[in-house]
Amino acid sequence: MQNHRLTSKLWVDAHVRTCHIAGCPAFVVSRGDGERGGILLKVNRFAAGVDLYELSRDFDGNRIWRRLGPEAGEPESDADGRILKKRKFDSDLWVIEIEDMGGKYVCDAPVSAL
Repeated sequence: MQNHRLTSKLWVDAHVRTCHIAGCPAFVVSRGDGERGGILLKVNRFAAGVDLYELSRDFDGNRIWRRLGPEAGEPESDADGRILKKRKFDSDLWVIEIEDMGGKYVCDAPVSAL
């Protein structure tokens, strides 16, 4: 059976473009493995704090975003500390920063708490 999953690089490139079109500037902060690297989103809502999401799968194999950190957002320095710890553990991890001053960004899959 052949697996038809998108590569990490292709998904990241498409998501960055989609964010720009939606008016949320997005940037690749750290590049990971192009084929199967994990993906972490840093959604910077500025005064409202930073939300971190890690791409994962539920028990049925469906894509979900796992929230890392508090639901109300956290200071950017705390979020950057979480990212640094994750990158030390997994150097293949992609990190995308999305600037969302207007609170418009919505993840493209369901969000689950850790």
